[in-house]
Amino acid sequence: MTLISSGYRSLLSSIFPEKANTERPPMSIGTNANILGSGLSSGTNHLSQMQAMTSTSWLFAVIDRIASSTAAVPWGLFRMMPDGESRRVERHPLLDLWGFVNPFTTRHEFLETSIQHFELTGETWWLIVRNKSRRPVEIWNIRPDRIRPVPHPTDYISGYIYQIGTTQIPLEKSDVVFIKRPSPIDPYRGIGTVASMMMDLGSEQMSAQWTRNFFQNGAAPSGVIEFEESMNDQDWERLVQRWGEQHQGVANAHRVAILERGHWVDRKYSVRDMQMEQLRKLNRDIIFGAFGIPTAVMGVAEMVNRANAEAGDITFSRYLMKPRLERIKQALNERLVHAIDKTLFFDYEDPTPENRDLNSKIAQEGYKNGLLTRNEGRAMLGLGEADEGGEEFFSAPAPTPVALGADGIFQKAASDIRDDDINEEEDAMASNWTRRLAKERDEIIAYLEELE
Repeated sequence: MTLISSGYRSLLSSIFPEKANTERPPMSIGTNANILGSGLSSGTNHLSQMQAMTSTSWLFAVIDRIASSTAAVPWGLFRMMPDGESRRVERHPLLDLWGFVNPFTTRHEFLETSIQHFELTGETWWLIVRNKSRRPVEIWNIRPDRIRPVPHPTDYISGYIYQIGTTQIPLEKSDVVFIKRPSPIDPYRGIGTVASMMMDLGSEQMSAQWTRNFFQNGAAPSGVIEFEESMNDQDWERLVQRWGEQHQGVANAHRVAILERGHWVDRKYSVRDMQMEQLRKLNRDIIFGAFGIPTAVMGVAEMVNRANAEAGDITFSRYLMKPRLERIKQALNERLVHAIDKTLFFDYEDPTPENRDLNSKIAQEGYKNGLLTRNEGRAMLGLGEADEGGEEFFSAPAPTPVALGADGIFQKAASDIRDDDINEEEDAMASNWTRRLAKERDEIIAYLEELE
């Protein structure tokens, strides 16, 4: 073992001084950067992309919602067994590392920062700190604008350079985890969502500044003061001073102006004329569309009901959170966990909420059609097992076969007629004939008595 280079020690000292004496083998970095592109871009645009989060309110809100929601998803460590089944691991040094990434950052903050960097620049960089036995003991976020990969003529990448001011610090490949959204231009760098809408963000910032200036000084000039004769310096300074004192600022808005020897020419510009409200909403929708985030998730209540609010939650979890969690999962397992034990892997809990209406329909139809037992249907609804008959399938009573008689009345099929049914029908027929004959007998007797 040899001590780390002075440059690497400077990096460790600048971030976590207590780790500056960690021992590690030296690193050799190639200098050929002509393979598959330069790869030497210093990320100058990354700084402006990260600064955009602090200057655009809706951009901040969207990234904060994605980052904080993704960072809150629970994780677990699992071991792949020889039979192909996975078993949850309750105690392991990797669990300790993932639960306590470094002394100054919680795992939630660590993942939140990672997602912020990814959304703004399309890149997430982690620095792995190891002890003397080369076991990873800490993980730190690295700013994307300060690090760049160094291409290699045959091995693709020789290592990485971390730059602070004029100081360049070499880092080895094994100590850096790089997560990126691939760039169509540079295979060594990523591309962020913010890069695709810098012009729109500039428009949003200028709209906000214009609105601010409107309330601060009337978004001047809203008109022109014309004088037929030229003014000397003393009169000019006095006019400017009085005009500012009487009409500039929110407290003096719409105050009547009194002019000496001049007349006012109105330019007739206002917030309403500029349709600033529609412009701000358009910029908001552009930001939402670029990230693919539903408006209901951001608390925008325009045309929102319970159905599309729940659909928005499902869309947000399935198409925004899960892809980002999957990137972190693959990088964590392939670059860190599998280097220690290939049978271990980290995995996250699926953040997609259940569709209870759909589950209810599937459970009912599945049980009714004999596809699910009662307990299976109840499990889909989050209910406990039934006390009796939970493992039985539903069996509907067989339909009674019928046939159409000569008089057009539906009758039972002959094969389904029982002796009891025949006796009941005969008794009913005899009873009907008795009543009918008794009636006719009484009528005949009455007629004969009348004749007598």
